Amino acid sequence: MKDQALWARIEAHPMPEGFVAALMAATGWPRDRALGAVQEYRRLAYLVALVKSVRRVPSKPVEQVWDLHRADATDYAAFTQVMGRGWTPPRGGFARRDGRDAQATRKAYLREFGESPPAQHWPDPNRVVQLAVAGGFAVAGAAGSLAAASVGPVLAGGAIAALVLFLRDRGGGSGDGDSAWGMIAAGDGGVDGGEGGGGCD
Repeated sequence: MKDQALWARIEAHPMPEGFVAALMAATGWPRDRALGAVQEYRRLAYLVALVKSVRRVPSKPVEQVWDLHRADATDYAAFTQVMGRGWTPPRGGFARRDGRDAQATRKAYLREFGESPPAQHWPDPNRVVQLAVAGGFAVAGAAGSLAAASVGPVLAGGAIAALVLFLRDRGGGSGDGDSAWGMIAAGDGGVDGGEGGGGCD
């Protein structure tokens, strides 16, 4: 971890009274998930504070914590002072959670915390696409089977769906440490890529 003192300050900052209960009410999450999401929000805040020239992209669950915290303007202002910088979302929000900035966020997370972001709080946006593609092939195979009155299209669609899922689990973005989301590419000396601006001011 590059800045232990910064992390200690962020981790020690108390959330507003009743914050976890309010988060549970707003999201329907159980207490343990809400507490975990608050911890992940703190980790994102650390990554944002650490490198001011790179946009950090939150997951949807982490962004929900951020939105609720910003609603308490007084505490949020105190929190950003602890971070040592202002922190506002870009206009229009985060349109993409699978682009270069999101990948840089996940790489920085791995580098700073020694582990990939937990899937419960940082779901892999590529996984949804991959599952949809696999499902599409399976459905197309079933439809083709009905039209052709044979099982050949079902077998072909099922085989393609299985291949898509197999390739996903072999490094196509499953969200674990072996995926493109978690690994720091060879030759990456720890310098983040991505665009500056939105979400970092």
